[in-house]
Amino acid sequence: MIKIDRSVILHIAIEGIDGVGKSTIARQLAKQLNFKFIEKPLKYLFDQEGEDKHYIRTRDYVNKQTNKLFTSWFYGLGNIFLYHYFKDENIITDRHLVSNYCWSGAEESENVFNLLVNELECPEFTFLIYASPIVVKERIKKRNLNDPDIKKAELIPELYPKMEGFLKKHKMNYLLIDSSNLDVNEIINIIIDILKNNGLIE
Repeated sequence: MIKIDRSVILHIAIEGIDGVGKSTIARQLAKQLNFKFIEKPLKYLFDQEGEDKHYIRTRDYVNKQTNKLFTSWFYGLGNIFLYHYFKDENIITDRHLVSNYCWSGAEESENVFNLLVNELECPEFTFLIYASPIVVKERIKKRNLNDPDIKKAELIPELYPKMEGFLKKHKMNYLLIDSSNLDVNEIINIIIDILKNNGLIE
């Protein structure tokens, strides 16, 4: 069996639902550590540099589908392509396997995720960013009162145990961080301390 060579990169994954602050955290952390920040890895396959319209169109179609086997494979391709395209760089990703499982994990797709974890292995560390449903709703409303992601906040009590269950099942190194009463700098300081304590950065 041929595995993707991940020996030359360090991968830190920032996971969580929309509105918890993960994108801002991932972006600023990457800048501070001088890592490559990656979101939507398949846009590098579907689009020219600096664009994402073809990826967005495809993603929007995929997200309307109820076939979890199909959606898990689509985002699984993104998980695989990430390590192919950025194989020589230290990376921080806004979403990865845990987010894929959050929305596409089901009985019919369980083998897909087992394969992805076995072939790709796990990020060196995953930070699962949490915030209470009330906080998430308020944050999303501040950026767009009509954002459909507001409804996702109601799923937090269901989705976070699911994501933590996935992390524990596959024995991933992770930390759940409650961002409800923390600012971005405080969260980044927590993350950096954890990475240092685990010998991943100096």
